[in-house]
Amino acid sequence: MRYGRTSVVSFLSKLAVSFFGFFGTIVLTRVLGREQYGTYVVVISVLAWAAVAGNLGISTAVKKRVSEQDGVDYVVPGVLSQIFLFLVVSLLLWIARPTLNEYMGVEATGVVIVLLLGRLGVGFVSSVLDGQHMVHVSSLLQPFQTTVQSIIQVILVLGGLGLTGAFAGIFVGAVATVAVGAYYVSSRLKVPSVDDFRRIKSYAQFSWFAHIRGQTFMSMDTLILAIFVSNSLVGGYKAAWNLASIFATFSIAIQRTLFPEISALASQEDSKDAIAGLFTESLTYAGLIIIPGVVGSVLLGDVILRVYGEGFASGYYILIILGVARLLYGYQSQFLNTIDALDYPELTFRINAVFVVLNLILNVVLSAAFGWYGAAAATTFCAIVGTFLGYQYLSNLLDVQIPLREIGNQLIAAGVMALVVLPSRIELPDTLPIATLLAAVGAAIYFVTLLGISVKFRTTVNDNLPFDLPIFSVE
Repeated sequence: MRYGRTSVVSFLSKLAVSFFGFFGTIVLTRVLGREQYGTYVVVISVLAWAAVAGNLGISTAVKKRVSEQDGVDYVVPGVLSQIFLFLVVSLLLWIARPTLNEYMGVEATGVVIVLLLGRLGVGFVSSVLDGQHMVHVSSLLQPFQTTVQSIIQVILVLGGLGLTGAFAGIFVGAVATVAVGAYYVSSRLKVPSVDDFRRIKSYAQFSWFAHIRGQTFMSMDTLILAIFVSNSLVGGYKAAWNLASIFATFSIAIQRTLFPEISALASQEDSKDAIAGLFTESLTYAGLIIIPGVVGSVLLGDVILRVYGEGFASGYYILIILGVARLLYGYQSQFLNTIDALDYPELTFRINAVFVVLNLILNVVLSAAFGWYGAAAATTFCAIVGTFLGYQYLSNLLDVQIPLREIGNQLIAAGVMALVVLPSRIELPDTLPIATLLAAVGAAIYFVTLLGISVKFRTTVNDNLPFDLPIFSVE
């Protein structure tokens, strides 16, 4: 895998993000409790949707145009567009604050506006760095942000500041990250032309819906679920979602790494074969971590969830369903990522429109009827539909080759892992230390098995190691 090292850097950074966030969440859930943590989750969900409105595809458009390397500096027009949208959305939020505060259950509209500034800043800086082929740098910003955020949150929450401390940690982490990331951004700081804004708009007018699709998948269920169930259940649902999301880190890392590479190839002639090869690579490794993660959730999820505190283990089946949803969405994202990089945002717009509308309808209907199980089922079904549509549209642009053999090898390795771990899971006590040990043993068995049965995986590992190991050599 030619871009394996960059993907690994991005993956390790996202893994660090996940684990720092995981331990930070443990503090929040244990100190705040399910009810207050549920309120925190609802506020963050509102923030996430405000960020979608405050971005409207600007960051994605800037990443795309910068990655094309046509000699135009798109940073300044991008910054100006982003500031304008932030001011418009902030005004609308302030006007709607009575309704928002009532929905969130806390006077937090002002907090949302302040946090929105930080979130948009981080997203914009990261997108510029990605477009400048500095994914390795932007990837390191995420663990930096999460580390700062988690440290501040832990200190302030344990110090008795409760939700205020939790929100303050988010803002401090964002400001610090923008400051560090901006240092690495290259820009000539020229006065932009009208055509520069038009080029950004021409892509953003379609790509903005991708943000809605992503946020729909990440938090539509949470947002709607809060209407029908207590904040306590919302908190339990979100804890399961956070755990399932840890497994998706490598898939996201591949997606971020390959976008600027495919985008650059797309601007060249006779590059479809090379692009198709990169896409096949992305599918090959999209499930590398999350497939054993889903199997591990079935084996150990009920115990691992207890780390969040009393009552969170009730989200065991939710964790399994959401793990499957994240697996499917990981494959879907590779399809849509490639279509976007090929400069067909109007096609992903159509897919995203179907995904969002279907997700909204199903979440309302199923959440009202079946509570959090309905929300999880709606999210999973929409991931299936989105993946199918992504395959259909990309097949019209490229000769799409699905690496069934390698995906099958990953499923076989996960099955071997389950066969080895399951007897110990049945016989040994249900304690967190034992579950953690079994998870580590299972991961080792999975990767050793995969190395044994997959020549391609051995080759990829060997190609991306800084030194040669005879055990990975391929005859």
